[in-house]
Amino acid sequence: MTMTRHFSVPVLLVFGWLGGANYAHAQATITITVDTTTHGAEIPSDFAGLGFETKSEVANEYGVHGNFFSPANTQLITLFQNMGLKNIRVGGGTVDGSGEREHCVTPIPTRADIDNLFEFARAAGVSVIYSFRLLNLAACADSNLPEEDARAAQYIWQKYRANLNSFSIGNEPDVRHYHTEPGREEDPAIVDTTPGVPGSGYPSYLADWRRFAQAILKLVPEAKFSGPDTAATNTGTYTPSPSDGVSWTQKFAEDEKNTGNLKLALQHYYVWGHPGSTTAQEAIDNMLSRPWVDGTEVGMQPAGPGHTEKYTPYFWLFSHNLEPLGSDHVAYRLTEANDCLHGVVGASDGYASALWALDFMHWWAAHGMEGVNFHNNPWLPTDTVVPFPNPCAPSGCENYHITPKGYGIRAFALGSDGYVEPAAISNPRGINLTAYAVGDSHHVSVTVINKTHSSTHDSTDAMVTIQAKGFKAAGAAYMMLTDGEPGNASLMTATLGGAEITDHSRWEGKWIPLTPGKDGSLTLTVPATAAAVVNIRAAAKTIP
Repeated sequence: MTMTRHFSVPVLLVFGWLGGANYAHAQATITITVDTTTHGAEIPSDFAGLGFETKSEVANEYGVHGNFFSPANTQLITLFQNMGLKNIRVGGGTVDGSGEREHCVTPIPTRADIDNLFEFARAAGVSVIYSFRLLNLAACADSNLPEEDARAAQYIWQKYRANLNSFSIGNEPDVRHYHTEPGREEDPAIVDTTPGVPGSGYPSYLADWRRFAQAILKLVPEAKFSGPDTAATNTGTYTPSPSDGVSWTQKFAEDEKNTGNLKLALQHYYVWGHPGSTTAQEAIDNMLSRPWVDGTEVGMQPAGPGHTEKYTPYFWLFSHNLEPLGSDHVAYRLTEANDCLHGVVGASDGYASALWALDFMHWWAAHGMEGVNFHNNPWLPTDTVVPFPNPCAPSGCENYHITPKGYGIRAFALGSDGYVEPAAISNPRGINLTAYAVGDSHHVSVTVINKTHSSTHDSTDAMVTIQAKGFKAAGAAYMMLTDGEPGNASLMTATLGGAEITDHSRWEGKWIPLTPGKDGSLTLTVPATAAAVVNIRAAAKTIP
């Protein structure tokens, strides 16, 4: 199924940096005006997601005894529900045997593994984007691979279609290890017509993908597919650009949009690729920087003494790879996303990641995205769910908890019910702050993210006034995302609504009431390195 998505982008009125002095006790006056009469895209209920390796689905991998995904893993179910997660993508490099190709070893989930995954999904209340192997190496080719994938798809469809979002085939087919060219043999079905330019292998990839899809459709005529789970962003971060400069994501969407089988176009996105020798503080400053959010061109940022690394701002990826899909009426999703590949200890797994993830999800929702799956590749600093302790105890991974990023995901879930609405920000002092609005005729949610922090010498509390045009407020309440130390973005802890998210009990964050002024406006202070989710209700709506 394809759909038309219209989006409405928040207007950010920002006027430069605060620099020099430490503004730890400074305060800025912000006014956010929400136009509730204009609705953009409706945010899907399963927008918030995580991505996992196929190898994570297989029993006794990554230090786990038995199945990581299991209806018996009540800790993981509790964490998913407390975070408000509604979607998981299972695939990643290990669906095609990434890192093990020389041994022709690919983890093949058994029927018992599949049962455990989908019984877990049923218990946790999530839908699954399920990936099948596509890469078929010349050295160890499996001539029956399409049929094997099809039989597994049939099994899933017959037993678990209620928790199935879609099928995907292969992972990052635009990267070089998929392609055969003179002097190098990989998958003989996918051939670069221009040596050294993986983009030139697209026609043979599409033909091979369709061969696998037809095998599945033969057994599951109603199957829906997502793809192509591409890595390249045309910036040179991952692979050389396609020869014609058009991303595989766009090509795939254009070629499959009229088949009736395409549900989503899938893209991967790591904002600054490999972090190199980036320090934790540099990574934090990069993650919370303005250019990631409002930059339009690929740039460079600090990455250790005397080094810089390339980053791709959100708008660049949107305008080059995903915006064209809107005119084709094809929905799109990020099935692998994180601040950087592999992550930076003390940043990717710290409190800064909570603010970054919250901002990232809202930005993409405002630009028509169907959802974001932060990749959870065991056990990297970018992960949201990790063992406790990490690394696992000698007896194996038995306990789990979330990193601060999970708090950002939950904060998004609290403020993303409804349609994107324009939010104009009056920010005379130009502090590093973003805001997003979502609502309908019954309520408006406004999320305010104050990213000022001490290491960039701009730490400033924000006195925020919210005005909702075309909406009469009967009452309001807010929750605060914080690490408990305003201005310090380097901590490793977080709370939301004054409560922690645990693996053993229901999250009990508390709403703090706000009383509208005579003119209907609402005012609150959002400290430095904090975010507030403000829910405003109409007379007939009660805040949970």
